Amino acid sequence: MSKQSPWIVNRSIDLSCITLGWALFFFIPYQLPAYATQFHFLAITFFVAHRYFTFPLVYMDRVEFNRHRIIYIITPILCLLLVVLCYYFRVDEPEMFAIWYLFNFFHFVRQKYGILRIYSGKAQWGHKRLDEWTVYTWSLAGFFYLFSSQAEVEGRIMHYLNQLGVETIYITTLILTIGWIVYQWFSTEGKVKPTLPFLTIVCLLIILNPSAMRVVQITYGASILLTLAWFIYEWRAPHGLNLPKVLFFLSVAFMYGLAPILSAGAMADATAFSHAAEYIAIVGLAVQNKAQHNTMESPWLSRAANHIPSYIIIFIIVTSTLLYGLKAASMVAFLVFTYGTSFMHFIYDGMIWKLRRPRVAQEVGTPVAG
Repeated sequence: MSKQSPWIVNRSIDLSCITLGWALFFFIPYQLPAYATQFHFLAITFFVAHRYFTFPLVYMDRVEFNRHRIIYIITPILCLLLVVLCYYFRVDEPEMFAIWYLFNFFHFVRQKYGILRIYSGKAQWGHKRLDEWTVYTWSLAGFFYLFSSQAEVEGRIMHYLNQLGVETIYITTLILTIGWIVYQWFSTEGKVKPTLPFLTIVCLLIILNPSAMRVVQITYGASILLTLAWFIYEWRAPHGLNLPKVLFFLSVAFMYGLAPILSAGAMADATAFSHAAEYIAIVGLAVQNKAQHNTMESPWLSRAANHIPSYIIIFIIVTSTLLYGLKAASMVAFLVFTYGTSFMHFIYDGMIWKLRRPRVAQEVGTPVAG
């Protein structure tokens, strides 16, 4: 019996798109600021386009669409209506962008955690809670550092988040925590997963004041300790350290732990491109595996499965052209559409990429995750 590859797609795709795809978009703008504008344009183009890869998976695959038909019909209306109402009731552009950025920041991190779990599944080794806690503590460390260093700097995203008021952040976090408690309670037959204590700790850290340096020190210290525990656990794997997983983890720790200190601007572009490249690579893999195992009802996606690179390039070009055309025609329509579809993307991602579902695990080439 042949040994399963430790890579998600293959070595070259994993290294270029999943593990190190961000490197050029961070180090070149960081070391050569004269090229920052060009790399920013490329990063944003891929990032904006990537979210629209979600919608063919939902609306062109009858199997997936029929799984949650009502939700997939109502969600676009509600998301677009929400954005329209936000603009109508005073929420201005810097504030809207700041809220959207906050969603994106942790949406990025959630995807990193998911990819780490895929690597764990392929190696048949990994501690789910250690994977989760290390990824999230590094992301919180970077977030709190950015907030602490930029909250009073005019024009920075953290400045606009700060202007929304710490009370807004408290209330939002409290609502999310309560919602998560209710969700976990009903989804696990009365047992609340260890994620809940983690969210409780996050709430306590925020209440201490997210701009305080002590919170930054606490989260960085916790990140380092958890990383040591993570490496000790991974070292005990029967077949030794899983190199693809270790490389990916180190890239996450760098992007959220060290990159914010070196250059917040380069970090923003690097994480945006990294998120897009990871997502597109996973979507391509999933479509190919769906076609191979005959688990989707979509002639268009079945054809795309045989020509993934060319279809990806065409899709990005067409999507970007349409979006730039919409922006030129009406900035208001562009903002409503892009923010609305962003929130749709957040929702749909949480619905279609659950690794504990056997079908999804099969699509990304890993056993069912716990």
